[in-house]
Amino acid sequence: MQTRGTAKTYMPTSLRGIANRARKDQDAQFGDLSGLLSVQNLHWCFHQLRKKAACGVDGVTFEKYERNLDENLKGLVERLKKGTYRAKRVRRKNIPKGNGEIRPLGIPVLEDKLLQLAAAKILTAIFDGDFSENSWGYRKGRGTREASRVLTNAVFHGRVGWVVEADIKGFFTNLDHDWMVTMLAERVKDRPFVRLIQKWLRSSGDTGTITVSSGI
Repeated sequence: MQTRGTAKTYMPTSLRGIANRARKDQDAQFGDLSGLLSVQNLHWCFHQLRKKAACGVDGVTFEKYERNLDENLKGLVERLKKGTYRAKRVRRKNIPKGNGEIRPLGIPVLEDKLLQLAAAKILTAIFDGDFSENSWGYRKGRGTREASRVLTNAVFHGRVGWVVEADIKGFFTNLDHDWMVTMLAERVKDRPFVRLIQKWLRSSGDTGTITVSSGI
């Protein structure tokens, strides 16, 4: 059975409703998600961005955008509605790794960061309930410190024979974007919302990275 999520005026309330429905019905599908990208909801997300984060190719900082925040957000939402919003090129920065290699980092412009954060919150509400309780990566309230504490407690007080550490080399670089979109479509039935994500995937280029957390 297909169901549709409804976009309400206050984003946290809407997210709770979406999350509850997603957990209760794993076959539920959600439309009208683009309606959540409103001025009010983006205003709420804006203040969760890091003020001192590096700026993208357009050089727009948090402080500069905030000076005319209401007008800037109105213009952004209007471009979304008209379909004229375009994701800007991601700025490249190489971060040295401990083994002598480098890790490519993609830094989006502020407006892209803002929309990505809002989209990430929506997708988290839909998909987070599908994850195992033992899954810790990129989940709210499940940071590295908490994961280390739980792991330490399990090792020292539980019955553990082996601890296996593994890493997928070049994970983000080698992500199959088409397959990601196919998986999203299982529960997301809002074409403009999916196309928005595809724009970010294309703008990320060869790094394959999209930064969507509040720490960007």
